[in-house]
Amino acid sequence: MSNRRKKLVLVIGTGWTTPAKRRVARMIGTTLVDAGFGLVTGNSRGVDYWVADAFCAALKERGESPQGAFWQVSLGSMRFFRRGGLPLPGYPAPAECCIPVGDVEAWKREAIVRCDAAVMVGGGRGSLDIARRIIERGKPVFPLPFMGGLTGYSDDVFQEILKTWEGHPVPGVSRSQFLQLAEPWVSGTGQLRNLLRGTLADAPDVFISYRRSDAPAAAGRVANDLAEHFGLRRVFLDISGIAPSRAWDESIGGALVACKAGVIVIGRSWLVPGPQGQPPRLHQQDDVVRTEIEALLQRRSAIFPLLVEGARLPDASELPDTLTPLLRFQATAIDNGGWGTTMSLLIREIESVIRDHEPARGSEAGGSTNTLSTRIERTGRLDI
Repeated sequence: MSNRRKKLVLVIGTGWTTPAKRRVARMIGTTLVDAGFGLVTGNSRGVDYWVADAFCAALKERGESPQGAFWQVSLGSMRFFRRGGLPLPGYPAPAECCIPVGDVEAWKREAIVRCDAAVMVGGGRGSLDIARRIIERGKPVFPLPFMGGLTGYSDDVFQEILKTWEGHPVPGVSRSQFLQLAEPWVSGTGQLRNLLRGTLADAPDVFISYRRSDAPAAAGRVANDLAEHFGLRRVFLDISGIAPSRAWDESIGGALVACKAGVIVIGRSWLVPGPQGQPPRLHQQDDVVRTEIEALLQRRSAIFPLLVEGARLPDASELPDTLTPLLRFQATAIDNGGWGTTMSLLIREIESVIRDHEPARGSEAGGSTNTLSTRIERTGRLDI
């Protein structure tokens, strides 16, 4: 696993839970552990209790300590409860995981500063204020709109965020992705897992290789569809994945090292001959597309050749020797008529690959970054 600090998810909600809310809270706690996230919560007997109980139980099953992965921001004692506050105390967190605070405002500040994202399950009248403050700090918040009842304010928060999306969008997600929160949880925690991973990812899981002079529009459409499902940070496309001031060769190389799946977009001009009958650019040692595919093959990433605009898969005789292993992977043809169905199948297969590779990017990730940078230095340009 990476040595980076665990991303922490604040889970808050109602202090009086129904069986449905308890079940949802427990599912979220288990999902956070499975996805490699940490937990921040309060010390209420409601949602706070059940998410913490499931989270710590899942850690124990893995033989992991909650220290550094779980923080319970503890508000007061029974004295606060008698004033009409939350039903305290809740989950008996280890002392090293507790952060005592004196009042509600201090609780909000501490919880919001510590978290990287937040999930709301029901909740009280102050939920919208917490959500706004989290968003203002550039962090995503995900209120579950199907948690109704007397203390089901996450539904109100969901609706209010939608109404004011233009001025206060949830960072890191599109409006259509945010709307996925309303989809019923058929299995697990539905789209919540992908939304959290997509907004909090440090590196991409999916790398898209294409040639700009071949099929840039199709590659962009593929990237958009994948990002809508996996999240923008988990899908790398050079034109959107390289931040300003970043060295492009290092950005591409880093994405190749991190990814678990590579989508190779092949159009009709992917192997077009060079000027004056010269061999296709793919036969040049310093061709960036060639280097990308070689890196994916060397790292034994799952590779998905995607044929667009009526293209065909090249014959072995048309490829450099180092790229002939590409032909071992089943190619998929996609066109406008069947775009949605084909993309759904592709997404399902990529999901399976990523799931098989969890828990993660290990230390075996090799020197693809250096290889790419060294080869590209000869050309001094990003011309793919």
